[in-house]
Amino acid sequence: MFDIYFIVVFLILILFCAFILALRVNKKRQSIYSSPINQEWISFLENNVYLYRKLPNQYKPQLHNYIKVFIAEKEFIGKEGIEVTEQMKLIIASQACLLLLDNNPNFLHPHKSNYFPYLKFIYIYPDRIEKKFNKNAPESSLLLGQSSVGYKSGKDGNILFSWLDVKLESQSHNTESNVVLHEFSHQLDQEFGNATGTPRLKNLEATLTWQNIFKIEYQKLCLSMKKQEYTIIDKYGATNPVEFFAVATEAFFLKGKLMAVNHPLLYEQLREYYQLDPALW
Repeated sequence: MFDIYFIVVFLILILFCAFILALRVNKKRQSIYSSPINQEWISFLENNVYLYRKLPNQYKPQLHNYIKVFIAEKEFIGKEGIEVTEQMKLIIASQACLLLLDNNPNFLHPHKSNYFPYLKFIYIYPDRIEKKFNKNAPESSLLLGQSSVGYKSGKDGNILFSWLDVKLESQSHNTESNVVLHEFSHQLDQEFGNATGTPRLKNLEATLTWQNIFKIEYQKLCLSMKKQEYTIIDKYGATNPVEFFAVATEAFFLKGKLMAVNHPLLYEQLREYYQLDPALW
Protein backbone atom coordinates (compact mmCIF):
# COMPACT_ATOMS: atom_id res chain seq x y z
CA MET A 1 0.00 0.00 0.00
CA PHE A 2 2.80 2.37 0.94
CA ASP A 3 4.60 1.63 -2.34
CA ILE A 4 1.52 2.55 -4.40
CA TYR A 5 1.08 5.76 -2.40
CA PHE A 6 4.73 6.67 -2.95
CA ILE A 7 4.47 6.04 -6.70
CA VAL A 8 1.32 8.16 -7.00
CA VAL A 9 2.90 11.05 -5.08
CA PHE A 10 6.07 10.75 -7.18
CA LEU A 11 4.07 10.89 -10.42
CA ILE A 12 2.10 13.90 -9.20
CA LEU A 13 5.35 15.69 -8.37
CA ILE A 14 6.73 14.93 -11.85
CA LEU A 15 3.57 16.26 -13.51
CA PHE A 16 3.63 19.36 -11.32
CA CYS A 17 7.27 20.07 -12.19
CA ALA A 18 6.55 19.57 -15.88
CA PHE A 19 3.61 21.96 -15.61
CA ILE A 20 5.72 24.64 -13.90
CA LEU A 21 8.47 24.22 -16.50
CA ALA A 22 5.94 24.54 -19.33
CA LEU A 23 4.58 27.74 -17.77
CA ARG A 24 8.08 29.21 -17.59
CA VAL A 25 8.84 28.27 -21.19
CA ASN A 26 5.56 29.77 -22.41
CA LYS A 27 6.12 32.94 -20.42
CA LYS A 28 9.58 33.33 -21.93
CA ARG A 29 8.23 32.70 -25.41
CA GLN A 30 5.46 35.24 -24.94
CA SER A 31 8.10 37.79 -24.00
CA ILE A 32 10.02 36.96 -27.19
CA TYR A 33 6.83 37.24 -29.26
CA SER A 34 6.14 40.72 -27.90
CA SER A 35 9.58 42.05 -28.85
CA PRO A 36 9.87 43.51 -32.37
CA ILE A 37 11.96 41.67 -34.90
CA ASN A 38 15.21 43.31 -35.99
CA GLN A 39 14.53 45.07 -39.30
CA GLU A 40 18.02 44.13 -40.45
CA TRP A 41 16.98 40.49 -40.13
CA ILE A 42 14.06 41.06 -42.48
CA SER A 43 16.25 42.80 -45.04
CA PHE A 44 18.79 40.00 -44.86
CA LEU A 45 16.14 37.29 -45.31
CA GLU A 46 14.63 39.09 -48.31
CA ASN A 47 18.03 39.17 -49.99
CA ASN A 48 19.34 35.74 -49.04
CA VAL A 49 16.50 33.23 -48.57
CA TYR A 50 14.42 32.41 -51.65
CA LEU A 51 11.60 30.73 -49.73
CA TYR A 52 11.27 33.78 -47.48
CA ARG A 53 10.78 36.02 -50.52
CA LYS A 54 8.29 33.53 -51.94
CA LEU A 55 6.29 33.26 -48.72
CA PRO A 56 3.09 35.39 -48.80
CA ASN A 57 3.25 38.39 -46.48
CA GLN A 58 0.33 37.16 -44.38
CA TYR A 59 2.56 34.43 -42.89
CA LYS A 60 5.62 36.52 -42.18
CA PRO A 61 4.67 37.93 -38.75
CA GLN A 62 4.09 34.38 -37.53
CA LEU A 63 7.37 33.24 -39.08
CA HIS A 64 9.24 36.14 -37.47
CA ASN A 65 8.03 35.07 -34.02
CA TYR A 66 9.03 31.49 -34.67
CA ILE A 67 12.48 32.52 -35.88
CA LYS A 68 13.08 34.55 -32.71
CA VAL A 69 12.13 31.67 -30.43
CA PHE A 70 14.04 29.11 -32.48
CA ILE A 71 17.27 31.11 -32.35
CA ALA A 72 16.83 31.73 -28.62
CA GLU A 73 16.26 28.06 -27.78
CA LYS A 74 18.60 26.14 -30.09
CA GLU A 75 22.39 25.99 -29.80
CA PHE A 76 24.34 26.50 -33.03
CA ILE A 77 27.89 25.10 -33.02
CA GLY A 78 30.53 25.57 -35.69
CA LYS A 79 32.69 22.57 -36.63
CA GLU A 80 36.05 22.24 -38.37
CA GLY A 81 36.96 25.86 -37.80
CA ILE A 82 33.78 27.52 -39.06
CA GLU A 83 32.48 30.46 -37.02
CA VAL A 84 28.72 30.60 -36.61
CA THR A 85 27.23 34.00 -37.47
CA GLU A 86 23.83 35.53 -36.87
CA GLN A 87 23.20 35.31 -40.61
CA MET A 88 23.78 31.54 -40.58
CA LYS A 89 21.27 31.16 -37.78
CA LEU A 90 18.72 33.23 -39.68
CA ILE A 91 19.05 31.21 -42.88
CA ILE A 92 18.57 27.91 -41.07
CA ALA A 93 15.90 29.09 -38.64
CA SER A 94 13.76 30.82 -41.27
CA GLN A 95 13.47 27.66 -43.37
CA ALA A 96 13.12 25.24 -40.47
CA CYS A 97 10.23 27.28 -39.09
CA LEU A 98 8.39 27.19 -42.41
CA LEU A 99 7.46 23.64 -41.41
CA LEU A 100 5.74 24.96 -38.27
CA LEU A 101 3.56 27.61 -39.91
CA ASP A 102 -0.13 27.21 -40.59
CA ASN A 103 -2.89 29.15 -42.32
CA ASN A 104 -5.34 28.73 -39.45
CA PRO A 105 -4.29 30.00 -36.02
CA ASN A 106 -7.09 27.96 -34.40
CA PHE A 107 -5.98 24.69 -36.00
CA LEU A 108 -4.58 22.31 -33.40
CA HIS A 109 -1.95 20.01 -34.80
CA PRO A 110 0.51 17.86 -32.81
CA HIS A 111 3.62 19.34 -34.35
CA LYS A 112 2.61 23.02 -34.38
CA SER A 113 4.48 25.53 -32.25
CA ASN A 114 6.60 22.98 -30.42
CA TYR A 115 9.84 24.17 -32.02
CA PHE A 116 11.25 20.66 -32.47
CA PRO A 117 11.32 19.94 -28.71
CA TYR A 118 13.94 17.18 -28.74
CA LEU A 119 16.38 19.11 -30.90
CA LYS A 120 19.03 21.05 -29.02
CA PHE A 121 22.21 21.27 -31.13
CA ILE A 122 22.72 22.35 -34.73
CA TYR A 123 26.25 21.60 -35.93
CA ILE A 124 27.46 23.54 -38.95
CA TYR A 125 30.34 22.22 -41.06
CA PRO A 126 32.02 24.30 -43.78
CA ASP A 127 31.57 21.62 -46.48
CA ARG A 128 30.22 18.10 -47.00
CA ILE A 129 30.41 15.95 -43.88
CA GLU A 130 32.39 12.73 -44.01
CA LYS A 131 30.50 9.85 -42.48
CA LYS A 132 32.13 6.45 -42.02
CA PHE A 133 29.90 3.40 -42.11
CA ASN A 134 31.74 2.13 -39.03
CA LYS A 135 34.79 3.21 -37.10
CA ASN A 136 37.17 0.60 -38.51
CA ALA A 137 36.05 0.60 -42.16
CA PRO A 138 37.87 2.74 -44.74
CA GLU A 139 34.65 3.40 -46.68
CA SER A 140 32.82 6.64 -46.03
CA SER A 141 30.20 8.87 -47.62
CA LEU A 142 29.83 12.65 -47.85
CA LEU A 143 26.67 14.07 -46.32
CA LEU A 144 24.87 17.36 -46.88
CA GLY A 145 23.15 16.94 -43.54
CA GLN A 146 22.00 14.46 -40.92
CA SER A 147 19.27 14.43 -38.31
CA SER A 148 19.15 12.48 -35.06
CA VAL A 149 16.70 12.72 -32.21
CA GLY A 150 17.25 12.11 -28.52
CA TYR A 151 13.74 11.02 -27.56
CA LYS A 152 14.53 7.32 -27.04
CA SER A 153 18.22 7.53 -26.20
CA GLY A 154 17.79 10.18 -23.54
CA LYS A 155 20.36 12.33 -25.35
CA ASP A 156 19.83 15.73 -26.92
CA GLY A 157 18.77 15.64 -30.56
CA ASN A 158 20.99 17.25 -33.15
CA ILE A 159 21.26 18.14 -36.83
CA LEU A 160 24.43 18.36 -38.90
CA PHE A 161 24.63 20.69 -41.90
CA SER A 162 27.09 21.38 -44.69
CA TRP A 163 27.09 25.17 -44.81
CA LEU A 164 28.19 25.15 -48.45
CA ASP A 165 24.99 23.35 -49.44
CA VAL A 166 22.71 25.24 -47.03
CA LYS A 167 23.87 28.58 -48.42
CA LEU A 168 23.64 27.61 -52.10
CA GLU A 169 20.21 25.98 -51.82
CA SER A 170 18.77 28.76 -49.67
CA GLN A 171 19.61 31.53 -52.14
CA SER A 172 18.73 29.94 -55.47
CA HIS A 173 15.23 30.08 -56.96
CA ASN A 174 16.18 27.25 -59.33
CA THR A 175 17.15 24.69 -56.71
CA GLU A 176 15.27 21.40 -56.64
CA SER A 177 16.50 20.45 -53.18
CA ASN A 178 16.76 22.02 -49.76
CA VAL A 179 18.76 20.28 -47.06
CA VAL A 180 17.24 22.42 -44.28
CA LEU A 181 13.69 21.38 -45.15
CA HIS A 182 14.91 17.81 -45.60
CA GLU A 183 16.57 17.41 -42.21
CA PHE A 184 13.90 19.24 -40.26
CA SER A 185 11.18 17.09 -41.82
CA HIS A 186 13.18 14.16 -40.41
CA GLN A 187 12.95 15.86 -37.00
CA LEU A 188 9.16 15.93 -37.30
CA ASP A 189 9.20 12.26 -38.31
CA GLN A 190 11.53 11.38 -35.41
CA GLU A 191 9.71 13.39 -32.79
CA PHE A 192 8.32 10.44 -30.87
CA GLY A 193 10.77 7.70 -31.77
CA ASN A 194 12.44 6.22 -34.82
CA ALA A 195 11.56 7.74 -38.19
CA THR A 196 9.01 5.77 -40.22
CA GLY A 197 7.94 8.14 -42.98
CA THR A 198 4.72 8.85 -41.09
CA PRO A 199 4.93 11.80 -38.68
CA ARG A 200 2.51 12.18 -35.81
CA LEU A 201 -0.92 12.98 -37.24
CA LYS A 202 -4.12 14.16 -35.60
CA ASN A 203 -5.95 10.81 -35.49
CA LEU A 204 -5.89 7.18 -36.63
CA GLU A 205 -7.97 7.83 -39.74
CA ALA A 206 -5.54 10.51 -40.91
CA THR A 207 -2.61 8.18 -40.23
CA LEU A 208 -4.08 5.30 -42.24
CA THR A 209 -4.95 7.58 -45.16
CA TRP A 210 -1.44 9.04 -45.12
CA GLN A 211 0.21 5.61 -45.06
CA ASN A 212 -1.90 4.33 -47.94
CA ILE A 213 -1.24 7.31 -50.21
CA PHE A 214 2.45 7.56 -49.34
CA LYS A 215 2.92 3.83 -49.99
CA ILE A 216 1.41 4.14 -53.47
CA GLU A 217 3.45 7.26 -54.29
CA TYR A 218 6.63 5.70 -52.96
CA GLN A 219 6.14 2.66 -55.16
CA LYS A 220 5.54 4.93 -58.17
CA LEU A 221 8.83 6.72 -57.49
CA CYS A 222 10.69 3.42 -57.21
CA LEU A 223 9.22 2.31 -60.54
CA SER A 224 10.10 5.61 -62.22
CA MET A 225 13.65 5.27 -60.97
CA LYS A 226 13.94 1.79 -62.51
CA LYS A 227 12.61 3.13 -65.81
CA GLN A 228 14.98 6.13 -65.55
CA GLU A 229 12.06 8.54 -65.93
CA TYR A 230 12.14 12.18 -64.85
CA THR A 231 10.38 12.76 -61.56
CA ILE A 232 9.33 15.92 -59.73
CA ILE A 233 10.19 14.20 -56.47
CA ASP A 234 13.91 13.59 -55.98
CA LYS A 235 14.81 9.97 -56.71
CA TYR A 236 16.71 9.83 -53.44
CA GLY A 237 13.25 9.34 -51.97
CA ALA A 238 13.26 5.82 -53.41
CA THR A 239 15.85 4.88 -50.75
CA ASN A 240 13.12 4.17 -48.20
CA PRO A 241 9.80 5.63 -46.94
CA VAL A 242 11.64 7.83 -44.43
CA GLU A 243 13.62 9.60 -47.15
CA PHE A 244 10.53 9.71 -49.34
CA PHE A 245 8.70 11.86 -46.78
CA ALA A 246 11.71 14.21 -46.58
CA VAL A 247 12.11 14.71 -50.34
CA ALA A 248 8.32 14.98 -50.76
CA THR A 249 8.45 17.84 -48.26
CA GLU A 250 11.17 19.52 -50.32
CA ALA A 251 9.09 19.19 -53.49
CA PHE A 252 5.99 20.47 -51.70
CA PHE A 253 7.65 23.76 -50.79
CA LEU A 254 9.93 24.17 -53.82
CA LYS A 255 7.71 22.87 -56.63
CA GLY A 256 4.22 23.20 -55.20
CA LYS A 257 2.43 23.95 -58.47
CA LEU A 258 4.00 21.01 -60.30
CA MET A 259 3.39 18.68 -57.39
CA ALA A 260 -0.27 19.67 -57.06
CA VAL A 261 -0.83 18.84 -60.75
CA ASN A 262 1.26 15.67 -61.00
CA HIS A 263 0.78 14.21 -57.51
CA PRO A 264 -2.54 15.67 -56.30
CA LEU A 265 -3.24 13.09 -53.58
CA LEU A 266 0.26 13.34 -52.16
CA TYR A 267 0.13 17.12 -52.33
CA GLU A 268 -3.19 17.15 -50.48
CA GLN A 269 -1.76 15.04 -47.66
CA LEU A 270 1.16 17.43 -47.24
CA ARG A 271 -1.13 20.47 -47.53
CA GLU A 272 -3.30 19.08 -44.76
CA TYR A 273 -0.28 18.25 -42.59
CA TYR A 274 1.61 21.52 -43.00
CA GLN A 275 -1.59 23.57 -43.28
CA LEU A 276 -0.03 25.57 -46.11
CA ASP A 277 -0.67 25.71 -49.86
CA PRO A 278 2.58 26.52 -51.72
CA ALA A 279 0.94 25.86 -55.11
CA LEU A 280 -0.73 29.26 -54.65
CA TRP A 281 2.46 31.16 -53.82
